[in-house]
Amino acid sequence: MPTAPNRKKVVIVEDDSDLLEMELLFLGEEGYDVVGVVDGRKAVPTVKAEGADVLLLDFMLPGKDANEILEELQSDPDTGNLPVIVVSAFLERLRSTPQLRKSLAKPFAFDELVKAVHEVIGGGDTA
Repeated sequence: MPTAPNRKKVVIVEDDSDLLEMELLFLGEEGYDVVGVVDGRKAVPTVKAEGADVLLLDFMLPGKDANEILEELQSDPDTGNLPVIVVSAFLERLRSTPQLRKSLAKPFAFDELVKAVHEVIGGGDTA
């Protein structure tokens, strides 16, 4: 489905497919254009290909964890300023980087997730 020109893009990296589906649903209903992947190795390529406005990132992922993904994003001029929200039960393992704008501990309420995205990049439809 093509992206509406005024919709902000959220890339979600979450290996729990049920949770990913719910995140995609809730944020899509809020007017965001959402894309999800389940493997940490696909995070940065997807962010680049999709032109993400924000990355919603689980910590523990197959392939790469959040710290590795944050390092890769930070080292690339195209993604070094991308805001990131980490959602995890393992926040104590997370290293702080300039892109890290918010973190949410699992379990969380979906209204908390929507609020965090709104605070970081604004509403889904900017028209």
